[in-house]
Amino acid sequence: MNAREMDDLLGTNGRLAIVATLAQVDFLTFTELGLETGLADGNLHVQTRKLLAAGYLSRQAERRGGRKVTCFALTTLGRERFTEHVGRLAGASGHRLRVSGSGAMNGRRGRGTGPGKDDSQVW
Repeated sequence: MNAREMDDLLGTNGRLAIVATLAQVDFLTFTELGLETGLADGNLHVQTRKLLAAGYLSRQAERRGGRKVTCFALTTLGRERFTEHVGRLAGASGHRLRVSGSGAMNGRRGRGTGPGKDDSQVW
């Protein structure tokens, strides 16, 4: 495996955890993403900003119960780069790994959003 083929942006544990987590769902709030990845708020803020700037994530703010809530989702570019990254790692290890194509495929929308919730798939 050539190091130049790897995605530098996904080379840190925090950013890889964010993208891998969002690859399993349609979206998560900032708080949910922090809980799922185990990242502290400050680190999560820095890493999501880098992924947003690169076009790997999209962000939407909405009002819930009188307060602003920020939701994150993986973009098509982000999903493609994550799939390529996992594929390269799998190729280097000699194994075949499967990455689901969309969070919607496995029924998860976000934590606490109803019957599609499945915490067994948390990384």
